[in-house]
Amino acid sequence: MANGLEKVTPAKRYERLKLWLHLGELAFVAVVLAIFYFAGGSRSLAEFARQHGRNECGTVAVYVAAMLAGGSLLTLPWSYFGGFRLEHRFNLSNQTLGGWLWDDIKGFALMLIFISIVTEAVYALLRAAGAWWWAWAAGFMTVFSLLLSFILPVLIVPIFYKLTKLEDESLAARLRAMAEQVGARVVGVFRIALGEKTKKANAAFAGLGRTRRILLGDTLLASFTAPEIEVVLAHELAHFHYHDIWKNMATGSALTAGGLWLSDLWLRAVAGGDLANVEHLPLLALGMMAFGLVTSPLTHAWSRRAEYRADWFALEITHDAAAFESAMRKLAGQNLADMEPHPAVEFLFHDHPALSKRIAKAGEWRQAVGR
Repeated sequence: MANGLEKVTPAKRYERLKLWLHLGELAFVAVVLAIFYFAGGSRSLAEFARQHGRNECGTVAVYVAAMLAGGSLLTLPWSYFGGFRLEHRFNLSNQTLGGWLWDDIKGFALMLIFISIVTEAVYALLRAAGAWWWAWAAGFMTVFSLLLSFILPVLIVPIFYKLTKLEDESLAARLRAMAEQVGARVVGVFRIALGEKTKKANAAFAGLGRTRRILLGDTLLASFTAPEIEVVLAHELAHFHYHDIWKNMATGSALTAGGLWLSDLWLRAVAGGDLANVEHLPLLALGMMAFGLVTSPLTHAWSRRAEYRADWFALEITHDAAAFESAMRKLAGQNLADMEPHPAVEFLFHDHPALSKRIAKAGEWRQAVGR
């Protein structure tokens, strides 16, 4: 570039602002949790929860509800600027402020339900399973995440987006045939109404077993050709073909167990022996946050490798590098993705390879097959 300076495109500005908001929120949450615990706020909340919870499960429920409500209010500025203002600033959102607030309320309600269930299970195991509570807790979280994957397209997604059967029967038939080609039976092909809220395009192969279905954003259907949609879905089907869901589940379960084990050591060092006291929940959260930050570059590297493999598979079954390349460029433009992020940013924070690298891989496929 002229004068050796990098051209700062809208995509780069968007990605950088998102990253700084994300890092700022992480730092803010960590500091608030530490102050809340070490300044005695958690002890006071635990005492309040014991007075109003009546029993051990009720105490955990009251504590978690109060902690999540307070935390959500404190992080509301980040949610607003990252989820609403930033998207409108870069012309990526169609959502009104009222619509965004309603989605935020629904998201909080779901978060409260899911985190309450997991926390109740963790503290029940802390009381009952002794020194091996962390292993049992990791097992429970794995089963719970499987349940969430099962109900995602039928119970969770419809809370936020309207789903309808894809009207283009010819395209739906071709996509179902692609799924059958890799041994995946799907309930159907559905149109998801993303355009009411965003201009971004997306597609997913969601659910497990009897809930497995193909979801295509209306924003994708409006902007992408049939061959481009097919190659995008082929990429998603590759993850099924290579059992990436189960591999990621196993990896995630092992990492969760490792994080909980290290958090157990951290809790014993700081809090002493009374680990089942809900007062120490902020310490557990800090331990898991720290573990996640340390291990995320490794999990991202694993994910990028799987994404490259899925791209190659998509090219192998569609034999359409041109559609793959044009789809990647459209995704970059429509989603305002940085085609060439800084290598350090990609290594630390991206679970997908840079789109420029994915397009380059398609060029390698062309050379390999002589197309």
